[in-house]
Amino acid sequence: MQSIGVLTIGEEQKHKEDLIKVIEAASDYFPTETWDTIEYVGKLRLEHDLKIAMNNSSNEAFLFQKLINKVRRMKSSNKSSGLLLGITSNPIVAMYHFFERTSFKRAIFFVHDYVDENVGVVSFFHVNNKFSSKLVAHGLGHNRGLRHHTEPIDLMYSELLRASTLQVDGFCEACQRKLTEETTNTGPHTH
Repeated sequence: MQSIGVLTIGEEQKHKEDLIKVIEAASDYFPTETWDTIEYVGKLRLEHDLKIAMNNSSNEAFLFQKLINKVRRMKSSNKSSGLLLGITSNPIVAMYHFFERTSFKRAIFFVHDYVDENVGVVSFFHVNNKFSSKLVAHGLGHNRGLRHHTEPIDLMYSELLRASTLQVDGFCEACQRKLTEETTNTGPHTH
């Protein structure tokens, strides 16, 4: 079993108890032997990378690649063996450049969650509080090796935030079997 270290990004520490409750609720979707502890490890102080104007308001945002690299560096300096999960209420955006006909264009996409076997980031920007634990469970599913799929619709569905799929609780039967098999293995989790 491994632990989950929770790191707030640009948040006040007074919210750490609420964040731990969200992570605990997300971990309840998994077999009880999946993670042994969930602990708050601190606050990452970062300057925002850009401002985004949306719906007549301006929001400070983080660039995804810079943020995930910072979390990776923090994880390697702490030398912890568990997942380090950074959480923010600010938007996280990925910027892509592409060539279209005669000029370069830029597209910006919101990143609500990105989690791999070592580190992750979750943005609660424009996420309804009642769905926040499902968003975290989606990311934790990636940490345990689950992938997106559309049928049957469940927590690993790729359009998680855009559809009514969040009304469905739990993982599909195939994902549940994978999680159960993983927790019954005696060795540590590997990818």
